[in-house]
Amino acid sequence: MENEQKSPYVQFSAEILDNWKENGVTYIKLIELETDLPVKFFELIPDSIVMDSDETIYPIDSEDISELLEPVAKVNFLVHEIYLEED
Repeated sequence: MENEQKSPYVQFSAEILDNWKENGVTYIKLIELETDLPVKFFELIPDSIVMDSDETIYPIDSEDISELLEPVAKVNFLVHEIYLEED
């Protein structure tokens, strides 16, 4: 029996970005996830424009979003699998 829980997150990729653009996503919210690990994790949420404290929203075509595709030491940009489901 397998006791490991599969993470609901996947690494942000050019494929995800292209898919979101094709499906009309206009903004992406970036939220830092809290962990006890020495690595920072950020969740990307498409078309979320509701602002809470310490959250950043970028237009999908901004250079800032493209830069999230570049590897950064001890930083991971993740997408929850619910944002990958097709409508």
